[in-house]
Amino acid sequence: MNKLRGIFSAGVMPFLVAAASPAQAVDLAWSGFGTFGYAQSDAPVNYQRFIDEKGTFKRDSILGAQVDARFSQQWGATAQVKLAPSDHSDTQWQASLAWAFVSWRPSDDWLIRAGKLRLPFMLNTENADVGATYDFVRLPQEVYSIAPTTDVVGLSVSKTWFGETFDWMAEAYSGKASTYWRYYGRERQYDVNKPGSWFLPIDMKSSGLVLTARSLEHTFRVGYHEGEASRPGEKTGAGFTYGPCPLPGGGGLPPPYCYNLAPSGMDKIRVPIVTLAASVSLPENFRLTGEFGKMRIDSASRGLNRWGGYLALSKRIGAWTPYVYYAKVKSSDEARSLYRQFNDNANVVNPAYRTYQRLMADLLAAYDQSTVALGTSYWVSSKSVIKAEWSRVDTGLVSSFVDAPVGGESGNRRIDIFSLSYSFTF
Repeated sequence: MNKLRGIFSAGVMPFLVAAASPAQAVDLAWSGFGTFGYAQSDAPVNYQRFIDEKGTFKRDSILGAQVDARFSQQWGATAQVKLAPSDHSDTQWQASLAWAFVSWRPSDDWLIRAGKLRLPFMLNTENADVGATYDFVRLPQEVYSIAPTTDVVGLSVSKTWFGETFDWMAEAYSGKASTYWRYYGRERQYDVNKPGSWFLPIDMKSSGLVLTARSLEHTFRVGYHEGEASRPGEKTGAGFTYGPCPLPGGGGLPPPYCYNLAPSGMDKIRVPIVTLAASVSLPENFRLTGEFGKMRIDSASRGLNRWGGYLALSKRIGAWTPYVYYAKVKSSDEARSLYRQFNDNANVVNPAYRTYQRLMADLLAAYDQSTVALGTSYWVSSKSVIKAEWSRVDTGLVSSFVDAPVGGESGNRRIDIFSLSYSFTF
């Protein structure tokens, strides 16, 4: 009931606040968007939660609707709802309120928004759900998954400087969000003795400053984001210790030594993120786009301390836009070294403790992979597009995008993925 009340308040309050401005006719504009996407790999393991050799519509499919209300030249409000796979279950779909904010534009160069907002992390973060606004079948997750959350309930203030060549915009924001971090245990979950995923609820506070330079042909962006993560009612960020395994040894012998979660954590952990992006128009209708993000987090999940980037080249040929990109994500040397140590220890301890040590390795949530993608989009109209893509994923030591099988590894894999989608707006 409290959650429903919160959703109602977030969705309705912006309109009520805006309605308090001088009374006059309200101009309403309705719109919608959606993607029907199919993806299939040549591997029996799940990649990015849903993609496997059986094929799936769940990874890329989404439906949404939006209403924009204009109360005056200065005041407006926006609400957007969407239907997509759940952010806290691998089997359910979820209807959620994506945007719900009131906006005030005191002058042409200032914009203030309050409510539930999508943050300006990467070039396509704010429109990531609307597949008809970019050419890729899916945005490179090596970069677009780095932010712990892309939505907050808070305040955003932006200032624009209009120039002859470039328009410059500075946007500062601050807000809070309740989200989930997904983990996958290849042999057991944290508190259930069977393999599978589980979702930890996380409360996030996030503030940031983003500077964007944009012309008709080029876009450049740099941002610094300061996050603060905490567990509702619990400590978080516990590290690891090396000591006796938590179960007694057999035959009266002392227990062997294991890597264990430290007994205490912190009330909150700091999550700084740096983002860089550029999209440049080249001769002959070519476009070069590159984005980079780096996050640092000091916790048991040290693999989230990582960087990711991609470089893409595309060319517009009439209604067609073929593209190719290379993307890479890599956790810190410390996280990958710990993963190797935990796995090595699992191979030498008594089999009774093997699954426990592999769980410790999985809790690191480490990444080490690269992706090469070759695809094309065909624009049926200005509001609808058909896309097709082949991509090859190569994992190094480990990749938490891959749900490793029992007794197996997510690393040292080569996965080919074929994708087809149709995206539209109206």
